[in-house]
Amino acid sequence: MKVDDVALRRKVGEEIRRRRKALSWSQEKLADEAGITFKHVSKIERALSNPSLTTLYRIAAALKVTPNDLLGLSPSGETTPDPRVLFEKLLGLLKGQPRLQMEFLKRLFDETARLIK
Repeated sequence: MKVDDVALRRKVGEEIRRRRKALSWSQEKLADEAGITFKHVSKIERALSNPSLTTLYRIAAALKVTPNDLLGLSPSGETTPDPRVLFEKLLGLLKGQPRLQMEFLKRLFDETARLIK
């Protein structure tokens, strides 16, 4: 199986950015938590730098996920849909619904996420 290096770097960078933003973290905060430089985080997210395995593990630990999560893989190596991605898609489908219904669903999703952790 041939792997497209640029596509893989882009995928990992986008996943790191998405998960960082889901935590409302800046690149500086992630860098501090992972013990790497802000510039390195920036380059990884923009697919300009290929993170080492050590760096990938540090970033994953800081984000409280596994390296497989950052690679878009399940523990068995298969790709799995991320619940947050599914949640974002669902919210997109629900746009335009009455405000009270949206607030109820948001509280329901937030509580479900809290219980899962």
